Amino acid sequence: MTQQQDPHNPYTPPESSVDDVAVATNNENEVFVPGGQAVPAGEGVNWIGQAWNFMKPKLGMWVLLGVILFVIMMIIQFIPFLNILATLIMPVFIGGIMALCEKQRTTGEFDLGLLFSGFQKNAGSLIGVGAVMFGVMILSLIVMFVVGGSALFALAMSAETGSDPSMALTGASTGMMFLAFLLMFVIYMVGYALTWFAPALIVIHNLTLGQAISMSLSAVKKNILPGLLYFIVLGIVMTISVLPLGLGLLITMPLMLATYYTSYRSLFIANAKQ
Repeated sequence: MTQQQDPHNPYTPPESSVDDVAVATNNENEVFVPGGQAVPAGEGVNWIGQAWNFMKPKLGMWVLLGVILFVIMMIIQFIPFLNILATLIMPVFIGGIMALCEKQRTTGEFDLGLLFSGFQKNAGSLIGVGAVMFGVMILSLIVMFVVGGSALFALAMSAETGSDPSMALTGASTGMMFLAFLLMFVIYMVGYALTWFAPALIVIHNLTLGQAISMSLSAVKKNILPGLLYFIVLGIVMTISVLPLGLGLLITMPLMLATYYTSYRSLFIANAKQ
């Protein structure tokens, strides 16, 4: 027998389309905006600053979390045939981190055990998020092979005919390879748009997989410029952090994880109108 949703649960998503309709949360001063809200471009940088301020009171624990997650993912990556699971289970860990962040925000406590809470609750939906991203990866590789493969074919034909291979490389081949990488990049960005906010929406608001990826995509479409600015600045920060023997990653890796939460709250949580 299917369990019915509690009509009084403030996190239960409405059944109708409510992309821009605010829904009350447990905090009377806040409302949840299911479709996400548009924010200024500069807010993308603020997500990083907010994540840092969020981490600072528990910085040591955040570093420990980053190290634990890094070790787990490295072990998975180096086990034959198991490395394919990395993409599938990463959203499960992200979901756990979202639960951890929510508890830290509301209680001030850092519960490291919540890192694994996604395996106990909402595991199916969170793995589904990973499956969506895995499908996007496969699609991008197929597109790259189909489009870029013609470039490799052109080079092979130039060798067979005795023509200058550099002409093929600088002509159609270069253009097709560029197009292949461009299409792969676009497909990846769509994948991130579908999945970036999905773990937080599933864990904190009990949304279904379909609702979560739909609302994630909706929020990203409304905030292209903040998202671009965020990735540019975060990329610069991550690059700089690698320079001192990579030790800066001890800070910037958990910082990036925390931005999942700060960006989610920026777009999906609004102040209640008085």
